[in-house]
Formats: sequence, structure tokens, C-alpha cells
Amino acid sequence: MKSIKLKPELPELQHLNEFISTMLKKENLQVNLIVEEIFVNIIDYSKTEFVQVNVEYDNQILTMEFIDNGIEFNPLIKKDPEKPQNIDEAEIGGLGIFLAKKMSDEQDYQYINNENHLKIIKKVE
Repeated sequence: MKSIKLKPELPELQHLNEFISTMLKKENLQVNLIVEEIFVNIIDYSKTEFVQVNVEYDNQILTMEFIDNGIEFNPLIKKDPEKPQNIDEAEIGGLGIFLAKKMSDEQDYQYINNENHLKIIKKVE
């Protein structure tokens, strides 16, 4: 397992994507989208001082654990958005967590020692 500790700032997203792509030895659009949605939500809402991401890639299974010391928030219990009746009723935003859950294979959340621990597991070929 490798780790990277980042400042809660948007430019750090590029460093995080490069870190993960290097481990995968290629870019993966779904992984990048999951990482972006989770990271941006953490920096926008948690009031954290840091974001640490532990990454392991073994046997085509990518495990990413996002850790921050911000406001306690379990994104896995957030209600999925309702599908709009038509395009005019569609609202902008609110789909990030939903998309990350749908694109990943497994998720787990724990609040340990005043830190959020969000684990995302995705099969990557």
C-alpha cells in the first residue's frame, strides 16, 4: 500500500490522479471520476486540514482509502437523487457521491479517532 498526503486544495487533484495512474500504469476514466468526486467533496465541505489517500492495486483490484480530519460525514448513507421526469426538471449538482457509488464495486465508511475513512474498491483491468 502506498500513501499520499495532500492539502485540501483543488490543484492537488492533479497530483492525486498522477499518483493513482502511476500505480495502475495507465489512466482509467472511471477511477479518475471517482477520485475527483470524492476529493472535491472533501475539500468543498469537510473543513479538513489534510486529505490522505492510501492506495493499493493488486490482482486488478484497486483499493483507495480517503482519510480526512474534517466534519464527520458518511457519504454512503446519503440518499440517492431521484430521477427527474424530464430534462427541464433536472437539477445541477448532487450526483457526485451517487456516481462514485455506482462506478465502484464496494464502499465502506468509518469514523475513527476524529477522522473520516472512506474506502472505495474498484475492479480495474
